[in-house]
Amino acid sequence: MGGIGSGNWYRWDRKTTTGEIKSLDIRQLVREGLLEPGKRFGWSWYSDGEKTGYIDIASGHNQITLNYRIREYDDEWEDVNETIKITHTACNLGGSRPWFICPVIGCGQRVAFVYGAGKYFACRHCYDLAYGSQQEDRHSRLQRKIRKLRNKLGAEPYGDDLPKRPKGMHHRTYQQLMWKYHFYNEKVWRSFERLTAKL
Repeated sequence: MGGIGSGNWYRWDRKTTTGEIKSLDIRQLVREGLLEPGKRFGWSWYSDGEKTGYIDIASGHNQITLNYRIREYDDEWEDVNETIKITHTACNLGGSRPWFICPVIGCGQRVAFVYGAGKYFACRHCYDLAYGSQQEDRHSRLQRKIRKLRNKLGAEPYGDDLPKRPKGMHHRTYQQLMWKYHFYNEKVWRSFERLTAKL
């Protein structure tokens, strides 16, 4: 698994984003039924169809243990064994929601994600990671919102066609999404006009 010195993820001119770092999402582990005590499984990351990292995970009672190898700054490969505790908070309508507890001493925040940005997995605050949207300019943010709306409407993310109402979607929901789509589309064109006027 790559760490802080493997690759070129760290750049001096901007913060690294959460999307650039290998992560574990506790909600995904729950959905896939992997947090039952005594369960052992492997977890892999891929980029463009190529495996970029792998770890072994063992689920225990309110914790998981990660086993992996890491090499920092072209040093020798090192075996790492890390335990991350899990806690639960009650939901308003019953049941409970699981959280990782960041293992960094002095942190201990409840988080849904932990990130492998260095030798150990920790929360985004400890690694000072930004969300991708925080690095975007206004025009890029608007375009991302349109792509998300088109995705909800079942249309290609980069098309110009007006998305049709997906089968099974309520008419009112469709109208609300289309209103937002037109609203942000208009903002994108105004933003584009301002950008071109500056050139």
